[in-house]
Parts: sequence; C-alpha cells; structure tokens
Amino acid sequence: MVTLLERLSSPSCADALNWTMAHWKSKLPDVGTTIFTEMSALAQQHGALNMSQGFPDFNPPEVLQELVHQSMRDGHNQYAPMAGNLKLREWIAADTQKRTGHTCSPDSEITVGAGASSLIFAAIQALVHPGDEVVVLAPCYDLYQPAVQLARGKLRIVPLKSGNFHFDFDALADAITTETRLVITNIPNNPTGATWTLEELDQLADLVRETDALILSDEVYGPMVYDGQSALSILHSPALRERSLVTASFGKILHATGWKIGYIIAPKNWTDEIRKVHQYDVFSTGAPFQEGIARFLSSASGQAHLSELAPFYQEKRDRLLKGLAGSQWRFEPAEAGYFQVLDYSLFDERDDRTVTQSWCKQPKGLGIALIPLSPFYPAQDSSLKPPQKVRVCFAKNTATLDEGIQRLLHLPSLHKK
Repeated sequence: MVTLLERLSSPSCADALNWTMAHWKSKLPDVGTTIFTEMSALAQQHGALNMSQGFPDFNPPEVLQELVHQSMRDGHNQYAPMAGNLKLREWIAADTQKRTGHTCSPDSEITVGAGASSLIFAAIQALVHPGDEVVVLAPCYDLYQPAVQLARGKLRIVPLKSGNFHFDFDALADAITTETRLVITNIPNNPTGATWTLEELDQLADLVRETDALILSDEVYGPMVYDGQSALSILHSPALRERSLVTASFGKILHATGWKIGYIIAPKNWTDEIRKVHQYDVFSTGAPFQEGIARFLSSASGQAHLSELAPFYQEKRDRLLKGLAGSQWRFEPAEAGYFQVLDYSLFDERDDRTVTQSWCKQPKGLGIALIPLSPFYPAQDSSLKPPQKVRVCFAKNTATLDEGIQRLLHLPSLHKK
C-alpha cells in the first residue's frame, strides 16, 4: 500500500506542485510585509529605540484593567454577539449623539469588530464592486490600497496639500466622477496628524452631492486634537451623514492597541452589507474586553479619562517638539493624533527608506526606529515623489521621549550634506 506521504513525495506529485506554484498568481503581487512590522523587527534586531509603530509604551488605566478582569470573572468569556456587546453599542450611540448631534441605532447602525482595521476592510469588500472607483487621499494609512485591490476596485489617489496636509479641493473635484463609489478620508490623518474644519466638510459635501459616492471616514485618533481645536467627525456634517461610514478605535483612545476593539457607524442598509462580510470574517471579538470597556466608559473614571486624553497627548507632542527646537529637524506641529512628521532634508539627501534603516542600525544606544513617509503614498501613484520626511510616534512615556529626543538630535551629525 502506498502511503499519502509517499505519494506526495513522488516525482510526479512534486512536478505537479511545482507546476501549480509556477502558474499561480498572487492577488496582491506588490504587497509585502508592512513598513510597521519591518521597522519594529529591525528595531528589535539592532536594539534600537522603537518610536515607529503606533502603540504606547504604557498601560491602559488601572480601573479599566480591573473591570476587564472582573468581566472575565463574571463569565464574559464566550462569543460576544456578532454586532458587538449591546451595552458598548449603546454607549457608542450616546457618545456619538453627544459629540456630533447624530442619532444612530445601537441595533442596526453600529458594529463592533477586531479593531477599526477589520471593519474598514469589511466595508470595502462589502461595498466596492469590480471596476468601482475609490478615491483615497494621500498620504494615508497603508491598509486602504490592498483592500481596494482585493475588491477589484480602481484606486484614484488625490494628494493632500503639501504644506498642511488639508484637502486639495481642486484635485478632489477632478477625481470624483459618476463612477466613484467610495471616498476614503482619515480624520485626524495618519501619518501627518492633520485634521480639518467644518467648512472643509461642507466643501466635501458639495463635491459629492450630485453623486452616489459614499464616504468611509477613518477616525481612530478622533478625540486627540490639540491647540484648542474641536475634535471633528464626518458626522458633524448633516449633509454627509446618510452617505458616511465612520470607524473608530477603543485601542487607540484607551492605550490598549493589542486588545483590537473598534467599531463602525453606518446607515442601516450599509451596515447590513458590512455585517455580511464581518460575520464570516471576524464574527466577534474579545468578549471580556468589550464588557470591561463598556463598564469603564460608563463610569466617572472613563469619562475623566476621555476628557484628559487630548491634553495628555498634547503635552507629549510639545515635549518632543521643544526638545527638537533649534535643531536641523524641520516640522509643523501635529494638529492631532499621536504622530509627528519630521523633515530631515536640511542634513541628508537620501530617500526616507534608506535613512530610516540606517538610523535603526546605529551602534547600541544611538539607534532609533522611525517610519518613512513614502509607504503612506500608494504605489500606483508614480507622480508623487517620496518626501524626505519621517513619522515619529510620541505616544511614549517621558523617559522614552527624552531618550528619543537625544537620539534624534544625534542623527544630523552623522550626515553632512
């Protein structure tokens, strides 16, 4: 009797497998490991200070941790409902109404998933048909392009203004056509930290008014807005609400990115379609985390945490920029989020991928991991020259920030133009 192992190792079987691999085509031929994974791995390999990937190096609030533990002890350890913990969805509805004036149903318009990323992906797969045009504003988070590619949509890339990274409405008007199915926005923007105004949302509403285009608004850094500005959501615009899908992240606002809990708000008909994908992809996530978050956000401690979030991160941004003031680093203070863009063109002419790899490989005690800005420009747009800019995460404790400042100040001395 010939065993399965013997059959698989036979020359004819091996030849068949080799033929299959040779003729198999990847759905994402140009996609490799993300720049975030790449730089974090490089930092670990060379012992560099990791200020690249977007995660804090401090823990969530202790009250929240205890409430999650208590939720486990109370038995919230099996599948959460597919749409998400009802108490959490009710909190989301109340918070949305309070912040934006928009009323949404916890039952039919809010879905909790494994981070905002899973729901952005589900929305694109559910709503973009082959040939549909999807407008993306660059620089942007790198998830959007491969998700559109898998849905067989056509990506149209519109650069944000080079100075402040706000909307370029002339370019956007040229890009939006009768074939546009989706416009993806990111408020505040990752990587630049730019946020926008109600007037700009009104202009966006004017551009899409005569179209069937939907707006997918990635708002994971929503409350982290600085210098007295108000936190803006696409839902602040009544003219955009019926065509808008908004994603947000508890991982970001609760210093718990590894918990991967996020949500999407969308009108019922679009929610129905998104849940068709969601239920066969993630289905549900983190039952005790959802319950603990719901308990925390409904408490006085949770409300205090949210009210202190923007000042907490602005202090970190200001500490970073004060430390770099007067150096050869150039920058405009991030308006929001927990990333700062730094321009190194005064002291180095090399491309951003080359310099970030080089800086990460510096001798022990000097290396620092940053993110080059070029990966935030979708590859299909060859007209956009990668800028000599990098992204640094300032969601770090004081000791990490101060050490990061010293290593950043050391870098100009390595490269004399």
